[in-house]
Amino acid sequence: MSKNILLLVTGMTPQIITETVWALACDPQNDDQWVPDEIHVLSTQDGLTQIKSRLFADGIFKKFKTDYQQLQNMQFDESSLHVICNENQQVLTDLKTPEDNEFAANAICEKIREFTENENVCLHVSIAGGRKTMGFYAGYALSLYGRAQDRMSHVLVEEKFETARDFFYPTPQSTYVTDRSGKEWDTKQAQVWLAQIPFVRLKDAVKEKHQLKGDDSFSQVVHKINESFNDVKLVIDLSGHQVKVNEKFIIDDLAPREFAMLHWFADLRQKGLQGIIAPKVDANSKKASNEDATYLQKLTTEFGAYYEELKNKNADLVVDKKFFESVKSHLKTALETALGLELAEKIAIKQEGRGQPFYLDLLSENIQIIDNFKI
Repeated sequence: MSKNILLLVTGMTPQIITETVWALACDPQNDDQWVPDEIHVLSTQDGLTQIKSRLFADGIFKKFKTDYQQLQNMQFDESSLHVICNENQQVLTDLKTPEDNEFAANAICEKIREFTENENVCLHVSIAGGRKTMGFYAGYALSLYGRAQDRMSHVLVEEKFETARDFFYPTPQSTYVTDRSGKEWDTKQAQVWLAQIPFVRLKDAVKEKHQLKGDDSFSQVVHKINESFNDVKLVIDLSGHQVKVNEKFIIDDLAPREFAMLHWFADLRQKGLQGIIAPKVDANSKKASNEDATYLQKLTTEFGAYYEELKNKNADLVVDKKFFESVKSHLKTALETALGLELAEKIAIKQEGRGQPFYLDLLSENIQIIDNFKI
């Protein structure tokens, strides 16, 4: 038996939920009405608190179902609310940092993947609420996992009702709400539209070509797909102190430290080894523990081998946080200057998530190191 599921990503506007349901299932001008069997909402703690307060505690959703009988069997309660958490399963009250947005992306991706794994589910995703990044992630995830029966939309509300805090949906009977300027409007006359958003369905292509795992995060999914299209070939010529990209672009003016770092990461990637966990402290930091000092020494020894290969010796060399970030940044700038942003991005040193290793974003078979020394 088929089940209709409506998934919304919202912020601080619970009205998005009732407006979307009305446009889908109650609009008399909609010839293809679609009634959800279940509603699920993904948001931050603050967003879910607003839903509980306005829709549940104030009885608005109960009245909504009373006003429109076709909604009587629709399931939507506190068990339908899903909070975004960080890596330690601590709930997020808001999305304020790049890391918070990454957690939101992973949560959205996981929920959409979960619903689309069931062939008996027809999923409709609304991207109307929440921060713009949440809507983007929802659309992107649905493009990755959506099937023929799935849909995506954005609800639009007549301008004069947008600032009316107590407007939730067009009512069958005349009811008046007040906008910010104090003017009253009849909710029975409100116009609400649903903009259906077409999207490219990539699920079959992604599944067949990229062999994604069920526990892959959003960033891991995107990385795997992008990596499969990466046909850039990198040649590092140690004797000539040259970097060649696709045999067309030659970089012969990389500073020794940047050249050594690129060689370091290329060598690790070519050998199928893990990338580099960035040092977290500076060598002279009072917060540096014995473990930190040991790790800095390890990185310094590893990097030093590549650096000395260029006949550069520096007794004061320490690969700490400041050094690592500085050289990595200068290498990025040098590659972008020589290759342009798009091509440089394909051989960039990247990180899949906070605390994860940095690595060279190339397939190992597309890396050639000429006159490589043995470590």
